[in-house]
Amino acid sequence: MDAQPEPPLDDRCFAVPRSPHWPAVRAAHLKEHPTCAACGTTANLEVHHLKPFHLFPELELDPANLMTLCESQSHNDHLLFGHCLSWSTFNPHAVDDSARYLDRFHAVRGKGPRTMEEG
Repeated sequence: MDAQPEPPLDDRCFAVPRSPHWPAVRAAHLKEHPTCAACGTTANLEVHHLKPFHLFPELELDPANLMTLCESQSHNDHLLFGHCLSWSTFNPHAVDDSARYLDRFHAVRGKGPRTMEEG
């Protein structure tokens, strides 16, 4: 019997297969939202589902259910803001929490808070 390739970790953990359209939706999201919503970096980006696709499979490809967060070496905003430091949970306030942190991050760096036009 031929060995089957192992599915991605998120598919193994929750037994919900990814849509075959996910890679294209992910790429399109990152093209439109190319920075971490919490710190503004452009490195090590992941697309976070606001409502987890294993609980809400109908929202897996919905652009309104996605946000960009980083998994950088120094800090992991995806784990921190998206999952409250536990991959088994999700943060229903991830968008607001990330925006508040980004405003503070800019203030500390001397850029001041974002304007409404900046998002």
